[in-house]
Amino acid sequence: MTCRFCTGHQPIRLDAYPAGNPRAELLADHRATEARTQVPGPVHVHYDAIDDTFAVIRTNTNHC
Repeated sequence: MTCRFCTGHQPIRLDAYPAGNPRAELLADHRATEARTQVPGPVHVHYDAIDDTFAVIRTNTNHC
């Protein structure tokens, strides 16, 4: 299933935290909040089943 936030945009992976860590989702959310304050723009957290990580993603809104 395609992420509705990434569809039509260029996703940029900022960070990733191993899902085996019980705090990984919280750490990823904290990192996403930090990224939003550093540079304005859409940032969200994905669960990446292939790598079994919580990935922090910024989407580039300038697309063709």
